[in-house]
Amino acid sequence: MKYLEYPPEDPSVISELAQSVEKFIILATAVEHKLFDHFKKPKSAEEVAKELKLDERITKKVCNALVASGFLKEANGKYSLTKVSKVFLVSDSPYYQGNLIKLYKRTREERWRKLEEALKSGPLGFQRTHSVFDEGFILAMAEGAIRWDLPRTVEILREMPEFMKAKKLLDLGGGHGLYALAFKEINPELDVYLFDLPQVIKVARKFVGNKVKLIAGDFTKDDIGSNYDIIFASDVFYRGVEELESVLRKVYSSLNENGLLITKHWHIDNLREDATAVFFDLMFSIFEDVDRVYSTPDFCDILESCGFSIVDIYDVGESYSPSKMVIAKKVAGR
Repeated sequence: MKYLEYPPEDPSVISELAQSVEKFIILATAVEHKLFDHFKKPKSAEEVAKELKLDERITKKVCNALVASGFLKEANGKYSLTKVSKVFLVSDSPYYQGNLIKLYKRTREERWRKLEEALKSGPLGFQRTHSVFDEGFILAMAEGAIRWDLPRTVEILREMPEFMKAKKLLDLGGGHGLYALAFKEINPELDVYLFDLPQVIKVARKFVGNKVKLIAGDFTKDDIGSNYDIIFASDVFYRGVEELESVLRKVYSSLNENGLLITKHWHIDNLREDATAVFFDLMFSIFEDVDRVYSTPDFCDILESCGFSIVDIYDVGESYSPSKMVIAKKVAGR
């Protein structure tokens, strides 16, 4: 009888996957209530429950679950922060990830729950609106950048002679402005412009002050300026081919001869290694019948069709952010 035999494969991957959902819900709930801020010094769950006006019994069980997940430590009935929670989950940490966690929660509630409907009926007709780019979204993008992508990008660009000699740079769809600030820091002679939607620019101003010139507009419709030595674009080219080509031709026209377009995006080159990008691509597809996430070769083909010559490609990613940096040049006479 088959059910008396052990299965030929380890089933733990299924249980671990289900448990990962539970861990995230617990973590997101704790972040929502700023629970970690109250454990900077060891405290009992009951003390924190009283401070936050929460149910004492459930708070203690949440704290136990956070210990089981590695986000709190427990000793003699007192709970305290782990190294991970000190760095990423306390709201005054420079590496705080709370807004990003809230965005993860929002997208899973608003988008992923509709996967079953899309699987049966096809894309559900989602319309991209500018309202998604609220302050919480922009702060989440900033928190995502500081985990890895921003320092890794700067690490590469500071070694590029063309970048260090450049005089005028546009951060296209630059959002929070942290990349623009970093570029100005490593090349103080660089005249840096940041272009984004009007409501995004209001938030960016809080980050960059008067260190970067700000331009408000929609780069799919409006003029983005000219005579740039470099245009940098991070995670803004997830668009259908027709719209993407239109934007890239505008970028091409705005560059000086031999100017560089530096893009940093998630690409799908390996379904397992680039799993984060695969899930991201599926999320778009729940609502739209336009592919927005490309393989690196396909993306390079689109760049070349718009007149660019590919200069170099860097793998700058980690599993949680499988980014490739593609550097392309506006070649004279093309």
